[in-house]
Amino acid sequence: MKKDRNLCVIMADITEDYRDDYLVGLEKQANRMGYVTTVFSMPLLNQLKTGGEESVYDLIDYDRYDGVVFFEKSFSAHKSLAKRLEKEIAEKCNKPVVVIGNSNVFTDVFMGDHSRNIEQLTDHIIEQHGCELLYLLGGYHDFPTNTDKGFVNSLKKHGIHFTDDNMFYGGFWRECADNLAKDIACGAVEKPDAVICYSDIIAFFFIKALTKYGIRVPEDIIVAGYSAAACSQNGIISITTCTCDAEYIGRMAAACLHSRVTGEEPPAINRPRANIITGMSCGCGSNQHIDMRFRLELHEKRSIQDICYANSELDEKLLECTDYIQLSDVIAQTHYLIADKSLMSVNLCLNANTSRCIYMTDSVGTGNFTDFNSTFILPFEPANSELPNNLHVLPVVFRGRCYGHVTVGYNEPVAYNLILKEYIKRLAISLEVMELRGIAEAVSSHDTEQVVTGDKHKLNTVFVCKGDALHKVAVDNVLFFETEGRTTMAVMKTGRYAVRSSLTQLEQMLDKDVFMRVSKSALLNLTKVISYSPGNDRTLLAALVGNVTVRVSRKCAPEFKERLAEV
Repeated sequence: MKKDRNLCVIMADITEDYRDDYLVGLEKQANRMGYVTTVFSMPLLNQLKTGGEESVYDLIDYDRYDGVVFFEKSFSAHKSLAKRLEKEIAEKCNKPVVVIGNSNVFTDVFMGDHSRNIEQLTDHIIEQHGCELLYLLGGYHDFPTNTDKGFVNSLKKHGIHFTDDNMFYGGFWRECADNLAKDIACGAVEKPDAVICYSDIIAFFFIKALTKYGIRVPEDIIVAGYSAAACSQNGIISITTCTCDAEYIGRMAAACLHSRVTGEEPPAINRPRANIITGMSCGCGSNQHIDMRFRLELHEKRSIQDICYANSELDEKLLECTDYIQLSDVIAQTHYLIADKSLMSVNLCLNANTSRCIYMTDSVGTGNFTDFNSTFILPFEPANSELPNNLHVLPVVFRGRCYGHVTVGYNEPVAYNLILKEYIKRLAISLEVMELRGIAEAVSSHDTEQVVTGDKHKLNTVFVCKGDALHKVAVDNVLFFETEGRTTMAVMKTGRYAVRSSLTQLEQMLDKDVFMRVSKSALLNLTKVISYSPGNDRTLLAALVGNVTVRVSRKCAPEFKERLAEV
């Protein structure tokens, strides 16, 4: 189908579980209807806090898209960020917006009705195993969902008494599982016949925690999960679970947005049946055939990834880079590690207005850099028909510093994997190391400005770091430059500021009639010298304006006296 529209997706991160199916379903439906999807997300590597990764959302230009999908459900670990983004979307975006999750701002919301699936799962546990005391584990107390509704409906249907004590909240991660297992083992909570968990992940951690306290599954407590993740049937223990409608909900969200954009009726989408998948955690699946082919394929896939990663020597190559040319060459050699892509563009931020593409598949190669507007996600603006069906935009961030972003294109609906996240993290570390060495594009056009006078290149201004920003200052205002550890500092009347260039590079570019190297660690502005006096070991102490002194080494002292007389 002809691609004539672009759809923006805002999400937190891929998780490699059923929640990624929302994104895949959305991409599938959007691609079928002729949309390119552009996904902005944070490669957090399962962190519960951000370190500046949310800077990726600053790249979004809402005018470039026909509609927006806000994947609020993916921000379960970053609720405050979700609220801030939702407010920004409402203020900046005048295009149709659809939300997957919860919203107090937008009306087109897709939470998904999981009650039918959970009800059928609970029915199985009650009818097949005769359980009478059941708990629901996971979620938040102040945020009831239709998952709770399905659990309660099943208890009512079977005449089982229940209260709020049957609900155990605590989020969507392992902490809630550990806490309930401990309370059961210590007798703080009555031991149930069965526990239904919000996800297979929670179920796995709950079983693991129960085992630690000597409580057997399923002999002592039956455990069930939800979402039917592939690993739930082929892991250490197969978990009784139920399929969920994540992909269906993603497709519905895309269809709804298409209707809002075009005014057409949304296409009909069939809802899949809910299927109960029994496993060892309830006892039904203890003699079931294990999908050995799946296990072998998964093991083979991971082995191949590990071998390719080791043979690529990515870490070693990245840490040896001393400039952008070498870095782009390493990316060209190793980008094959990111499978199934049709496009990859690595773009570094030069300043608030400009980004530099140092590598782009089949377009920008080693040393052939392209500078472009920092609000763009690619150095070129190809027509939609020339773009891959799905673009994923991720920030390159390390220790709170955003170095730029990476755009990866896929022709098939896909959620990018951990390999890409690890690759970007190592790229960010490499850039950090290059900056600490003081040689990463230290004398590029965005760090310094030069004026040409005859055959002499004189450095006129220099960028210094003030907080998280770079500020341009005249070199005439610098009293002296000195090294502090591996960092070069510019000392002025107003304070001391880090400079990206090394002392040697500055010496080569500064006006030699004005600046002089007076020691291994200091480069002095001779016009700022008021007087000098003898120091220890035949050194000199130069007194500068602002009541500042700089030591001149014995080796440099004679030349210093000569040069000072000429200034």
